[in-house]
Amino acid sequence: MQFKRQIGAGGVMFASIGAMVGSGWLFSSLYAAQHAGPAAIVSWLIATVFIIIIALTFAELGTLFPIAGGIANYPFFTHGKLAGFLLGWISWLSFLVLTPIEVQATIQYMTNFFPSLTRVENNIHHLTASGYIIATILMLLLVYINTRGVKFMSDTNKIFSIWKIIVPAIAIIIFFLNAKGTNNLTLESAGGFAPYGWHGILSALAVAGIVFSFNGFQIGIMMAAETKDPQKNIPKAIIGSVLLGALLYILLQISFLVAIPEEALKNGWSGLAFAGDAGPLAGLAVTLGVVWVAYMLYVDAIVSPLGAGIVYAASSSRVLYALSANGYIPEQIKKIDKKGIPITSVWVNFFFGMLAFLPFPGWQGMVAFLSSTMIAGYAIVPICIVALREQQPDLHRPFRLPMHKLFCLVAFYICNLMLFWSGWEIMSKLFIAVLVGFFIYLSRLIYRKEVKENISTWKNASWIFVYLAGLCVLTKFGSFEGGLKIITVGYDFIVLAAFSILIMYLSQRTKLPSEMAEKNIELILSGHGGIAEVEIQEKSYSVN
Repeated sequence: MQFKRQIGAGGVMFASIGAMVGSGWLFSSLYAAQHAGPAAIVSWLIATVFIIIIALTFAELGTLFPIAGGIANYPFFTHGKLAGFLLGWISWLSFLVLTPIEVQATIQYMTNFFPSLTRVENNIHHLTASGYIIATILMLLLVYINTRGVKFMSDTNKIFSIWKIIVPAIAIIIFFLNAKGTNNLTLESAGGFAPYGWHGILSALAVAGIVFSFNGFQIGIMMAAETKDPQKNIPKAIIGSVLLGALLYILLQISFLVAIPEEALKNGWSGLAFAGDAGPLAGLAVTLGVVWVAYMLYVDAIVSPLGAGIVYAASSSRVLYALSANGYIPEQIKKIDKKGIPITSVWVNFFFGMLAFLPFPGWQGMVAFLSSTMIAGYAIVPICIVALREQQPDLHRPFRLPMHKLFCLVAFYICNLMLFWSGWEIMSKLFIAVLVGFFIYLSRLIYRKEVKENISTWKNASWIFVYLAGLCVLTKFGSFEGGLKIITVGYDFIVLAAFSILIMYLSQRTKLPSEMAEKNIELILSGHGGIAEVEIQEKSYSVN
């Protein structure tokens, strides 16, 4: 069975917006304000520019290869099996846990009415037994919607998406109407406009949920195999969704900042607190006395995350499908039913998604780490573009980046800055996650007694270990969370620029020969197999 192209430009854009406007907008205004104060507005503007640049790189590869799983295939094309698995592994981890994150957000807001769903320890919401039961029911609901077919999923998500645009718009208007001027933006007793300087502004991008809130623009890439006329529809959808999302988030942040009662800032922006801030927007509405808006937001706290969860459940199954199609995991997982749904992938993700609730209690705890996995996935795209332009220069590219080498280097540099700003604690965990993936890959080779035959091809992926290990070292010497504060804000721009150039050079030096890249592309596009079919061929090639 093959995927069916049933979704138009509007459906893809609504899918992206539906994923983007999930739990992020319900929490990030508060966390961004706590990290950066009123200068959180600057954080959102920086994030908008960064994400648009990154989104344009996705547009080239997405229209070049409108296939299921998108990003999980690109490194396999350019750098072979090990690189494809490691980066597909990171991509799958991030998409896998995104669905539980949205369910967690719903339950966290629901605790205002049903306190027994969670218990709070150190301001972190842990699910109780009844909370796990509700989480299971909600996860099964998302599975049901996704097993009804992609057309049903797309149509259902359109309804969710329209609601999710209307409700934030109403909240923005109400917050502005109840604001008492703009004094909060420059309040001296709270530290002025930028109480924590550039450190707060930049760190908020990763740890306050800002970058996470933009996640969703690439969903159109994941759904490319089911999109009508993807060459035109995908670029429109991802760029349009970023701009619309940015407008919504920035207006929401400003309205939130000016509506906060001054007494809530008695301990400064980092100590910002008010009644009901476990569900911050609804809590603020109650504080302002606009109870009807609070109830609307509580309803939206169910609709928005679950709407995003619908899309994330769909996209994570496509990534797992790609890993199976490429031969990394059992081929039974890539089974597609008569409705064009990778049904086994959907259920496998449900099982592991339920397990994800255990090590990641609380919404904010999940988001900080997952932001790093998402950004690492973004970083591979510009590297693959540069490699493919040399490996396969004659491929028809409906969307071509201008000055692609410079553009891709800038996009890669932006990703590295955001990873660096996330700090040592997060980067070290990301590196450990990659090592776990490597040992899973190695275990497969040991089981099949193919270690010796494959070691020679690992040098094509060697740059990944240098890249992530290097970022770990730099963040340890950096001035963000867990760092030794040797590389200070300002100098980090220079250091990361040099590091980005070095890794871009290494990644291009270790790319596959053109012949091997062409064979890998043909195998995936034909749908006749995966990595197992190219193992013997790949061994006969050496690194460029």
